[in-house]
Amino acid sequence: MKCVYCGVTWTLRAEGVGANRQRSERLRLIGVVLYMFGLSYRNAATFLGMLEWQGSKSALERDVAEAGHVARSYHEAAPKVRVRVLGVDGTGAAMAGRSAGMVFFVDVDRGKLLCVEPLQETDARAVRRHVARVMAHVGAEELRTDEHSVYEGIVPEGRHRLCLSHWRKSKGKRAWDLLRRAEAEDKPLEAQTMRELLELLRLQPRPPTVPEDLSRLVRRYINAPKGLPWKVNQLLQHIERTWTRVSDDPVDPTNNVSERIIGLTYKIRSKTMRGFKSGAKALAHPYLASFLRGNHGVCDLRQAL
Repeated sequence: MKCVYCGVTWTLRAEGVGANRQRSERLRLIGVVLYMFGLSYRNAATFLGMLEWQGSKSALERDVAEAGHVARSYHEAAPKVRVRVLGVDGTGAAMAGRSAGMVFFVDVDRGKLLCVEPLQETDARAVRRHVARVMAHVGAEELRTDEHSVYEGIVPEGRHRLCLSHWRKSKGKRAWDLLRRAEAEDKPLEAQTMRELLELLRLQPRPPTVPEDLSRLVRRYINAPKGLPWKVNQLLQHIERTWTRVSDDPVDPTNNVSERIIGLTYKIRSKTMRGFKSGAKALAHPYLASFLRGNHGVCDLRQAL
């Protein structure tokens, strides 16, 4: 605009269009949401072209990176909350041409992401240090993980509990494998033992102490020689040792919340692309997904950019 009397010029922008922007905030947010829903940068830009947006996939990539940075800053600036059960799990991170790792920290009761650290689970020292730091920061009463050895010894044994779902799945798979092998080798005693073990694993409600039937099976194979009986013996003893370490929380004895958050915020996206271009973008993606999920399904998208 230009004043016809004094010649002063100024810019009058339409509502929703920021300074030095040629696109409205609404179009930018639509592009970010489309990408988070699973579209590629190119396909999201093609969709926005139907709305008469003249732009490129590079502009959309910058929008997603900015929104991820904003979401992460909001997440880290949020007031500290006290957590009863801290769920921890790791996953691989696909990064253009190389592989990295990420460890997710989750509030199991609320089903909320607490933080993400760029760590490999094979780096035991770094993982233990970060888990201990997060445990102290949120005042968690219990640490819940899978059976990965990296999480052993971080907190006293009574405060570290194993995920019931993961424990049952892994032990049940091994029992089924041994059952099929016993049937193939025509060993009815071992086959019957595995059937009894599978029934014990399915017990509802699950006994808090080691069942007598399990102890009886352990004694049956305690001096088993090598071969199939030895493998049965190893499985039975392992289940007996870990039985009391499995969570018996009346609310949720699993760590499925951590697995679900990893899947929804990271794995699904990484499987549809060749990998994130940088560690910063890979780290910001889970925070942006958590931000868009909002509280009770409600999110103010205007705060994302």
